[in-house]
Amino acid sequence: MFWRVWGKGRNLVLLHGNLGSWKHWIRNIEFLAEGFRVIAGDIPGFGDSDLPPKPYSAESVARIVADGLIEMTGKTDPITFAGFSLGSGVAAETAKILGPRVDKVVLVSAGKSMAGVTRNDIAPFAKWRDLPTREARDAAHRRNIEVIMLADPANIDDLALRIQSEGAAQARLNINIINKSASHTHCTPGLQCGLAAIWGERDSTIGPYMHERPWWLHSHHPGARYTIIPRAGHWCAYEAPGEFNRALLDLLTPAAHAGVRRDAARQSST
Repeated sequence: MFWRVWGKGRNLVLLHGNLGSWKHWIRNIEFLAEGFRVIAGDIPGFGDSDLPPKPYSAESVARIVADGLIEMTGKTDPITFAGFSLGSGVAAETAKILGPRVDKVVLVSAGKSMAGVTRNDIAPFAKWRDLPTREARDAAHRRNIEVIMLADPANIDDLALRIQSEGAAQARLNINIINKSASHTHCTPGLQCGLAAIWGERDSTIGPYMHERPWWLHSHHPGARYTIIPRAGHWCAYEAPGEFNRALLDLLTPAAHAGVRRDAARQSST
C-alpha cells in the first residue's frame, strides 16, 4: 500500500473515493498540512497500491490500512480520518479496527450504504476503455466527471480530467464487492469516536434527498456536526476547496460548538 505524508502535528488520514487516489485531495493537502500531519493513502486496488489478497472484503481492505497506519504512527498516537465516498466506508471500517486511538471520523459525501436513506438516480457512465483515441477517452472521462463528480461543468479543468482519467485507469478493485460488506449501516453506528460529515449541496448521488443524510447521522450519533457546502457537487473537496478546507478544519477543531449544526454558508472565511 502506498502512502504519502506532509506536515507535522496530529495525524489526519485522508482516504479517497472510487476510481481515485490520494489526488482526490490535491486541493486540500497544502492547507491541511499547515496544522496536521497529513497521511494520504491509495486504498488497496487503487492508485499506486497493489490489489489486496483474496477474498476481498471491506474488513480485509481496512486491516491493510490499519496495519499501515500502525507502522507509520505507532500503536498509541491518536488518528483522525476524513474519508471521501468509498473512502468514508473504509475509514469507518478502519476506525472500528483501531478502536480508541481514533478520535474522529469525518464522512465526506457519504450516503450510499446508509440504510433508510435514498440514493438518487444518476445517468449511466460513459465507457472509455475501448475508445480508439485519447481525445475520445478524455471526452468520456469529462462526461463521467459531469455525471457524478462536479456540479458545474465549468469547473471541469485539465487537472480534474487528469485525476479522473489516471484514477480510472489504475483502479483494479471492483467496489461492488466491497460495498456488500462496507456499510455505514453495519459499522458507523457502533463507532465510539467522534463523528462528523460534509456534503456538497448539489451532490448528484443524493439529489433531492439531502435532508435524509443529517437525519441518519443524528439518529445514530446525536449531536454530530455536519456541513453542507453550497453549490458543490459530490467531489466537493475539489470543486469548492476553500469552503471545504474551512469546513473540515472547523469540524476537526475541538470546540464549544459540539452538537451545533453549522453550514458553510454561515461560516466566515477566517
